[in-house]
Amino acid sequence: ARTGIMAKVLAYNNSLTTLHLSRKAIEDTAGVEIARILHTNTTLRKLELEFNRLGQLTAKEFGLALLRNNTLRYLDLESNQLTSDDGETPTGMLKHFIPALKKNTALLSLNLGNNKLDAEIGRAFDDVLDYNYTLIDFEFGFNNFTMDQVRSI
Repeated sequence: ARTGIMAKVLAYNNSLTTLHLSRKAIEDTAGVEIARILHTNTTLRKLELEFNRLGQLTAKEFGLALLRNNTLRYLDLESNQLTSDDGETPTGMLKHFIPALKKNTALLSLNLGNNKLDAEIGRAFDDVLDYNYTLIDFEFGFNNFTMDQVRSI
């Protein structure tokens, strides 16, 4: 409930430029609310959500938000659970988040380290970086990419 209230207030806030919500045990559904802030907020430049419990729903919503938002420059999603542990296809990442990076030209720094991202996602990121030239700082360590993907990325 608190996250929903905060998200509604920050969606139209025109002064806050940095939001640090790392290590707050934020669940996936609350992460969706936070990602939705970016649909309307035009001043937020840095968003840190490291080490929470964000999952595929949040990844999907961030993908949708990155298609609209052209002001966010730094996004930290390190040490979350952006893919599922139960063997399901990581649809939030593959269908929404990664394709949004092809079109987003505002994001300069992205941290997705330690999210159990697999080789399929590694291939998708390798492809995205052929289109996205504005992402200059991409942290993807401690995932399950192949060595060739790591070199290429």
